[in-house]
Amino acid sequence: MIEIKDIKIGENQPVFIVAEAGINAGDKIDVAKQLVDIAVETKCDAVKFQTFKPVKEDFPDVTIEFFNKYRKFPNLSYEEFVEIKKYCDKKEIIFFSTPHSLSAVDFLAPLVPVYKIASPSITNDYFVRRVKSKGKPIIASTGSISHQTKRATEEEVDHFLSIANNHNLALLYCVSEYPCYNFDEEEFNDFKERYNGYPIGFSCHSKNINYSLRAVQLGACIVEQHITIADDFPCPDKRVSLNPYELEQLVNGIRSIEEGNEK
Repeated sequence: MIEIKDIKIGENQPVFIVAEAGINAGDKIDVAKQLVDIAVETKCDAVKFQTFKPVKEDFPDVTIEFFNKYRKFPNLSYEEFVEIKKYCDKKEIIFFSTPHSLSAVDFLAPLVPVYKIASPSITNDYFVRRVKSKGKPIIASTGSISHQTKRATEEEVDHFLSIANNHNLALLYCVSEYPCYNFDEEEFNDFKERYNGYPIGFSCHSKNINYSLRAVQLGACIVEQHITIADDFPCPDKRVSLNPYELEQLVNGIRSIEEGNEK
């Protein structure tokens, strides 16, 4: 079990629902605030962004193609992330972000109650140690590391856990397809059984909310879902992002499953 701002996450606890704003706001802080508002209005527990200040020297084991892919996307400045954190505090929703460089890890330290580590970063030992050194809970995705496979291998996840050993962390089952067109229940169950000492969640890359709902039925205690202002809003993760109505349906569906389990 992990704890984020007095919220316990784990077995027999309410599902921790993360609205993944990611980089869908681009460099527009007004759009970022709208995404926060959507997360608040749909009663998500947290809204998460991604802090991209990639410096190749920080990631010696990651290909330059990974950085070039994201450098083309505009992102908020550090100063704007501080403003968004204050806005989230005002709206009473948890703010956190995925750092993509060592400088971003350091910058986020006073702002976030939990760190998210993206799939490509879990095999970067130096980066993981830097995140761990901040003493905060960690949520780590286990999708593709090299983009040659759709998910991290057991060896890669086990290695990550050996570096982040004895830390307050949760693992997200994740398939790196954009969009993902199926949810493999057997694979999820195997993942959950193998890492049953950790809270297990699901990072969904699909507009099909049934995947996340099924993951919850199978025991996922965290759900992370990309969000957007509208289906026709131009943003990088448009194909895998829920509009406000879909997000509301997801949250209501999760809470209904929980109510059913309590009866």
